[in-house]
Amino acid sequence: MKEIVPRVYQLSGPWGVGVWGANVFLLIDDTLTLVDTGFKGRATQILKEVGRLGYSPSDIVNIIITHHHADHVGSLAALKKATQARIMAHPADVPYINGQLPQPGPAGLRWLGKTLAPLYRLWTTTPTEVDIQVNEGDELPIIGGINVFHTPGHTLGSISLLLQKERLLIAGDVLAHRFGLRLPSKAFTIDIAQEVRSIERLASLDFDIMCFGHGSPLLHETHATVNNFAAVLERKYQKTH
Repeated sequence: MKEIVPRVYQLSGPWGVGVWGANVFLLIDDTLTLVDTGFKGRATQILKEVGRLGYSPSDIVNIIITHHHADHVGSLAALKKATQARIMAHPADVPYINGQLPQPGPAGLRWLGKTLAPLYRLWTTTPTEVDIQVNEGDELPIIGGINVFHTPGHTLGSISLLLQKERLLIAGDVLAHRFGLRLPSKAFTIDIAQEVRSIERLASLDFDIMCFGHGSPLLHETHATVNNFAAVLERKYQKTH
């Protein structure tokens, strides 16, 4: 667990893969908010880390899901049961979270083959009802105000969260930050062109820090770095399309 700024923590293993699969974020206000939940089976570790800060499961009032992939919602059902928190997600991803539609996985998981098929267990989720659907332009009354941006491409309902007072952007899997900025895995992304447009959208926002579903936070020269990456993508996209 790492404090990014006061009241904002990132829970992860090395490079954002480790025990939680994807990074999990804890926002501390009068109550607690989690952003994403990691793979299935990680609720105990998450709650243990929350306990180390002196909080109990009942202090977690909200869980915001950046998108429906199993490395972000795998422990959602267990955490909902332990905390009774309100679950928030974009309407386009709700059917995958509540079980109306199956988790698609990368190319239907055919790429795994028989040898690696047991890894399918990591991609299973327990359907969980979403309590609050959040949309582009919503402002959540959490930690001084969170602006919701709809940033599709990785999934139809991917969202990014701008913490106004902290000037901190949680980008989910719109981008990854491992040995530099990079696109999310193409195998898991439904529309790369739309993904590029979402990155350009984020580059137009005003922030000082960016956090990611995978990788370490970007803390220095953040806005310029994201702008430069978006410009490179735009040139590459124009050449190939």
